[in-house]
Amino acid sequence: MTRSATTLRAAAWAFAATAGTRAITLVALAILARLLAPRDFGLLAFALVYLAYAETIGDLGTTVALIYWPDRREDVAQLTFLVNIAMGVAWFLLTLALAPVIASFFDNPEAAPIVRTLAFAFLIKSLGNTHDGLAQKDLRFRARAIPELGLATTKALISIALAVAGFGVWSLVWGHLAGLAAWTAGAWAIVPWRPRFAIPRGLIGPMVRYGRGIVAVNVIAAVVHHADLIVVGRMLGSAALGFYQIAYKIPEASITVVIWVAAKVLFPAFSRLEGSVDDLRRAYLKALQYVSFVTVPMAAGLYVSARPLVLVFFGPRWEAAIPLLQWLAVYMGVRSLGTHAGDILKATGRSGLLAGLGVAKAAVLVPALIAAGNVSAEAVAMTLAVVSAATSLLNVAVAQRILRFTLSSAVRAIRTSVIAGAGLVAAGLLLAPALRPLGPAAELSILVAVCGTVYVAIAAAMDRGLVAGLIAALPLRGRRAIEAREVESWR
Repeated sequence: MTRSATTLRAAAWAFAATAGTRAITLVALAILARLLAPRDFGLLAFALVYLAYAETIGDLGTTVALIYWPDRREDVAQLTFLVNIAMGVAWFLLTLALAPVIASFFDNPEAAPIVRTLAFAFLIKSLGNTHDGLAQKDLRFRARAIPELGLATTKALISIALAVAGFGVWSLVWGHLAGLAAWTAGAWAIVPWRPRFAIPRGLIGPMVRYGRGIVAVNVIAAVVHHADLIVVGRMLGSAALGFYQIAYKIPEASITVVIWVAAKVLFPAFSRLEGSVDDLRRAYLKALQYVSFVTVPMAAGLYVSARPLVLVFFGPRWEAAIPLLQWLAVYMGVRSLGTHAGDILKATGRSGLLAGLGVAKAAVLVPALIAAGNVSAEAVAMTLAVVSAATSLLNVAVAQRILRFTLSSAVRAIRTSVIAGAGLVAAGLLLAPALRPLGPAAELSILVAVCGTVYVAIAAAMDRGLVAGLIAALPLRGRRAIEAREVESWR
């Protein structure tokens, strides 16, 4: 099997697994939205924003270093495990102490006990990070589906059961911790590596130096990717954050899945090609083509179907989330076009440059979001989309300088997706008003069918080979199908 075929197959399995978990999450969310109030989701979001920031520093970048490191596999894994455990304990204790401060920052004292309880997440996750890193390093995304599905299923079942029993926001808290416990157990089940009573020598300095750059990148990325939640929560309150969180979860369960899965597969794949600019250039442009082919129609589809989708899955009381969903879909779509330039920078050891790009984006985005927060949550989502469009172009321009490809080659990579996506939006906007009298369920079903057909028809007319190549990569077709298909090798 060619290198590109192996990576495509890993990506397909990773996408299938993660899409499955997000589908479970979305179904659970639709149920919970009818059992809980927007304020409940907002209260949990306060604590999860803090956890997201802390986890960027959590392991000092050693898990990413484990994926990147070319030799001494056992020693690198051992050191990664030790650092994860030490940092997990440290963050657990620190979070217990900081809980009142975090709640005070969001002007919401009710969040303090929630933050304290969720501190256990650091301990639970630290036990599984090394095993998950090894699975990614080896591109074992098919096996990795087991802990991911275990997390989503356990979290959904526990949260729904407790919500029905009247536990309110605590149903979400205990469901989150139960899901993490299932994930850690699953990671140990699929990866046979076990820690030893030893401290590897000679690796601490090099790994921490590499990880230091990754931590800086992750911290800046967390600021960029979660600043909107902080602005909405602090300036507009927990109820507004609840609506925003629900709207965010929908593109997160679709577009973000593709971005996240592609990053998990492309970083180790790019790292293997790090010695050849030609190989990296071909790999990046192919990844840009494939990722945009999937994310652009998702973003366009969510934009045109936001109204019936929210009404069908969450009910009329969540109607305020509709315009938020539309702008967040645009944001996720434009973000997907620039994200994987960052994987090129990480794979080539340019984490400092990646951090610099993040600082530049944060310097523009954070003040703009604060200004938008004085207006409305919709203004925050709109600002996020506009700024992200500009920074995605900047990311691609940086990748262009490193890999020495022409602007026209990047345009060719996304041309089919963008033109077919524009056709999808046009069809949806023309059709939606006529379908509205039929009710939300019928409107959603017809929009999905018609707009999906329009996109595939335009894309196939423009580039039949692209569509066929993606179909060949699907795991359901099996290994022989992808071997039989001639896929251009990156070597």
